[in-house]
Amino acid sequence: MTLTTPSQHLITARIRMSDSAILAGCVSLLYAFVLMVWPVAFPHLLTRIFYAGYFYRTLAMVLVVANEVLFTSIYRRRNQKASPITAAYIALLTITLVFALRAVLTIADEQAQLAHFIQHSSIHAGMTAGELLVYTHLGIVSGIFVPYLIVRLTQNYVSATQLVEAEDKSRHATAGQ
Repeated sequence: MTLTTPSQHLITARIRMSDSAILAGCVSLLYAFVLMVWPVAFPHLLTRIFYAGYFYRTLAMVLVVANEVLFTSIYRRRNQKASPITAAYIALLTITLVFALRAVLTIADEQAQLAHFIQHSSIHAGMTAGELLVYTHLGIVSGIFVPYLIVRLTQNYVSATQLVEAEDKSRHATAGQ
């Protein structure tokens, strides 16, 4: 049996919602700053990326990298042990959220085309740059915040389950003596 000092023994960290909220707030401020600096170029860039077919891949990549950097920084800052399973879980949740955003944007784009067709009897190219700005901001902020919310909620469930198991083990140990 080896003895470990408290500084050598790393415990599993718990994710706090404030960690992801700070990043989501910073990203919102950066998004607003970019929109103020390039009010015409930024929406057109998003529109070009969207209609070229790279929007969801780019969004997923940016969000996965942001969430994994946040995940790593949380654990390093607290000097605690990071679980690769949790990192993969956060990446999976982020990608799933991007696919959900894709479904919402597809429905919104089809509704925009239908509304324009009904009003003007011609097919519109789809979603406008302003609508895409709103959906992109929603996707970015929720892509950062929601995976950590789900991880936090599942941590509470796992912790409660582990607590019950630990109590059962202690009861059986005292009953056996």
